[in-house]
Amino acid sequence: MKIIRSLLSLIIGYLIFAVAMLLLWMVFGYRPKDVPPERFLVFSIFCECPFAIGGGYVAALVANRKELVHTGILTGILAVMGALSVLCPQNELPLWVNLATVFPIAPCFLLGGLIRKKSKK
Repeated sequence: MKIIRSLLSLIIGYLIFAVAMLLLWMVFGYRPKDVPPERFLVFSIFCECPFAIGGGYVAALVANRKELVHTGILTGILAVMGALSVLCPQNELPLWVNLATVFPIAPCFLLGGLIRKKSKK
């Protein structure tokens, strides 16, 4: 049961981030394959940090144990995805956008888990 809860926490935490990010892009008229103007990309990164914090918080909430382990896994997953996107030949986004996924966005999952852990006390 603990493994299922752990997996569920990771899935839900990531989905909160991904769906919020996708909705942000859609509200401004962009699709995931689009290359929006740089001003929107900067705005998007500033918005994605709180989305990741929220995803990390909920992941830690659902896991209800080892909060920093669960959110650390999410941090690692997003950081690897960001690093691999640099190597993807179809990726037309500027390099700095992919690097922003590694830092500052990915560690925000960990921050969300930390906030949840501190709020339990």
